Amino acid sequence: MISAALAVNLPVHVGKARSMATTAAREAGLPAKAVDRVSIAASELASNLVKYACEGLLAVVASPRGFDLLATDRGPGLRRPEEALRDGYSTSGSLGTGLGGVRRLADEFDLYSRYGEGTTVLARWVPETLPETLPVLGLHIGAAVFTAPGETVSGDAWTVVRSEGLVTFVVADGLGHGPDAAAASAAAVSHVAAMPAAPPAALLEAMDADRAAARGSAVAIAQFDLARNRLWFSGVGNIAARLYSATGSHETLVSVPGIVGRRQRRGRRADPLMRSWSEESRLIMHTDGVSERWNAADLHDAFGHDAATVAGWLLGQHCRRRDDACVLVVGGGDTR
Repeated sequence: MISAALAVNLPVHVGKARSMATTAAREAGLPAKAVDRVSIAASELASNLVKYACEGLLAVVASPRGFDLLATDRGPGLRRPEEALRDGYSTSGSLGTGLGGVRRLADEFDLYSRYGEGTTVLARWVPETLPETLPVLGLHIGAAVFTAPGETVSGDAWTVVRSEGLVTFVVADGLGHGPDAAAASAAAVSHVAAMPAAPPAALLEAMDADRAAARGSAVAIAQFDLARNRLWFSGVGNIAARLYSATGSHETLVSVPGIVGRRQRRGRRADPLMRSWSEESRLIMHTDGVSERWNAADLHDAFGHDAATVAGWLLGQHCRRRDDACVLVVGGGDTR
């Protein structure tokens, strides 16, 4: 999956954000007109982050839903979000026409803001024809990835694959930073793509035996069997995972200590956890580049928004900003 993010705090970052978004949109295969819209929207959102936000991030993600552009920050938030979206509203000196303009440029749009805390904006472009491999049985998917300062690639990665009635997600955190860490996480992710119907235990075994991985990774795997309303989970290392029920209660899904990959001490892998899943369930997984010091109250009204908006909000509010980071949010699904 194409994923990248850039800290946007200074005017010089606006051009970098536009370039990152434009390049990613082309790599995602968007048509030229859509790429132009992504470029304008990225400039507008990045300009807003510089002028009005605190500790802003601009992220791009190519997901099964389309191409996502996320702007997220830690403040000051919008007192009246509807005012910022009204026709004719414009931020002074920007290239577009404010958030309302970004909404018109995108195929899908979402905004989540808390006054005094921060704002997350999602703009999505949906290809006219999605590849046959992308439909994921109605699951709502959102992700956001951050690259450690000074690095050109993130050592954290994620993907989703489908095989008949099974949908499998993986989040991987390659040891360290930079290209070697990215190669380690990519190697772990590749096994899920190559074995989409394999159970989590078999996938972890294949990752352990991989002679191509120069480094190990922390890995979490979530496999959904929606026909049976079941979720299977296995994790090795420090990938956080929280499962939310329809009532708002949540459970932390525990991984076993260690790492997976070549020449690593494997030890005994714990049996996968099995939990029930419903259309109202939510699963959040993230690497240790995101602080675990958040709770259900932080998301008390966010789950009514797009899963990508939730992922962007968590990244914006809790990213450590000195390490690679990845957040994955999964919800719902056709369980009939």
